[in-house]
Amino acid sequence: MLRRGFLAGTAAIGAATSLVRKAQAQALELPDREFRIGLVAHTLELTGLFGQLREGARARFDEVGLKYQWFEGAPDASSNHAGLVRLLEDMATAQLDYLMVGPTSLELNEPGLMTFAQNAGHLVMTDYERPEGGVPYEDKVLTWVVYRHGEMGYKAGEWLADDFRARGIFEPRIVMLWGPAASSISRDRGNGVLQGLNEATDLKVKVVYEANADFNRDKAYTEAERALNAYDFDGIVGMNSATAVAAKNALAANGKLDDVTVIGMGGTVEELEAVALREIGVAPYRDPPSMGRACAEAILLHIAGRAAEIQPTYYAAIPVLDSAYRIRKEVPKAMFDVVAFLNKHHGR
Repeated sequence: MLRRGFLAGTAAIGAATSLVRKAQAQALELPDREFRIGLVAHTLELTGLFGQLREGARARFDEVGLKYQWFEGAPDASSNHAGLVRLLEDMATAQLDYLMVGPTSLELNEPGLMTFAQNAGHLVMTDYERPEGGVPYEDKVLTWVVYRHGEMGYKAGEWLADDFRARGIFEPRIVMLWGPAASSISRDRGNGVLQGLNEATDLKVKVVYEANADFNRDKAYTEAERALNAYDFDGIVGMNSATAVAAKNALAANGKLDDVTVIGMGGTVEELEAVALREIGVAPYRDPPSMGRACAEAILLHIAGRAAEIQPTYYAAIPVLDSAYRIRKEVPKAMFDVVAFLNKHHGR
């Protein structure tokens, strides 16, 4: 069942890509006025998902010469749901025409999303898939630019099963560092990992420790050390990039990096550096610059009066990055030049 969903997602990727190419091939007739456009997300670090999504979106706006004023904001923590609601309310007060959103929680951010939809412009939703029953602000959403979190986890789980086989470990013990308890993203990724592992019928996998690290670097480091002090284990799964990097750092500080495989999620630059150095085993990768361009394309089509051409959902592909080679092939050099990084790292 899960595999059929992935195939459907792959078809959607192709359709969305064709749509964007078609739109780009046709001249966009844009009005000669300034638009108020923004991004609110649970983090805006340049090397993270939303920092790179922002860069992709703004690059597309600049390519076509759109006149716009830019707004952005992020709460002080990925688990600060109330903080993101306040930012959404601020953007409504600022009367933005278009707002891209990376929620901390789709459900818990709903009051702010409703406020924006009722008092300002249109939304472009990212990171979360559209719920089956829709959302109460549906008429203000131009599109959902997303990837399948369950697929990301599933691919990581499949990869980890092969890694255990290669190491001759057929009764592996693992640690799961979950995100916030309210995060469906964390649940989907983690459950995907477990499904990928559980489908490996030749393995007997045991979760020896699990904790909510809240997508937080410090908490993840602390929980990884707690696991190290209490258990022997063969793999540790971080539900986002910061969690995986923190787990890697904890293992290194305790002399265990060669004994435990670290699984990451998302592919931030810091995480990809660790993959290139073989300190993190794998990081299924979202392509945030292309996601940003897809967000921008939906906004541009709406501005140009071509809303009927907007794809309701854009699914990003999720390549599995487990080596410098795969990074070089899949990640835009403008985001992370792995060859330059490795040369610099080794003093060349």
